Amino acid sequence: MFMNPSFLFDIICTAAWLGLAIHYARKGLLAALFQIAGNLLSLVGAQRLAAWGSGALFDRFFAGSFRERIAASLSAGGAVDLNVIAQRYAGFLPESIRRQVVEACQRALDGLLTDNALVIADTIVQDVIRPLLTPVFSLVLFFLCFAALRMLISLLVTVLGLVNRLPLVGTVNRGLGVLMGALAGLADVFLLLCVVWALMVITGGNLPGLNETVLSGSVWYQIFNLINPFV
Repeated sequence: MFMNPSFLFDIICTAAWLGLAIHYARKGLLAALFQIAGNLLSLVGAQRLAAWGSGALFDRFFAGSFRERIAASLSAGGAVDLNVIAQRYAGFLPESIRRQVVEACQRALDGLLTDNALVIADTIVQDVIRPLLTPVFSLVLFFLCFAALRMLISLLVTVLGLVNRLPLVGTVNRGLGVLMGALAGLADVFLLLCVVWALMVITGGNLPGLNETVLSGSVWYQIFNLINPFV
């Protein structure tokens, strides 16, 4: 059991959480409380911005090109295999996700009452390529936005940490900071799990010990999957 990758992963996550909790607790209640609020604001804000920006990025710079190429292939009498398209543009994503997207698009195509190449191409772009690529765009934008927001929060937390130097007030502030530190640490571990998921997506799950099969037994990873903002 102790050499099981998922168990070792849980140990690392737990150790990271405890270490971060102690780190934030030392800063005191006010700093830890603001850190929690800042972490949540950064996570939610970055996720919302990334979700909006990823769709806009795809529609503005990629959708037209994909639509034209697929329409040209259809007009020339070429056959379009949705599974091939999904594998070509998002082969790094879990197969289960690709299959769900392809099946949904196939149902949409079966319901079309036209053989217009542009209409069919647009359906494929919107129902297959867009759902597969926007999570990747969202992932990149998420970390960029999160890093910017966290930088601002860290500056304010550093200032609030000076409260610990005040007599009596500083003692109480440090004592109550333990609970807040534990909560603030959870937010950072969540970000760590986002990074792990991103690595799995980018590498297509080919890293030894870092894939869906191995981590399926991890308690931390199972909890993360329930609230994964990218799926």
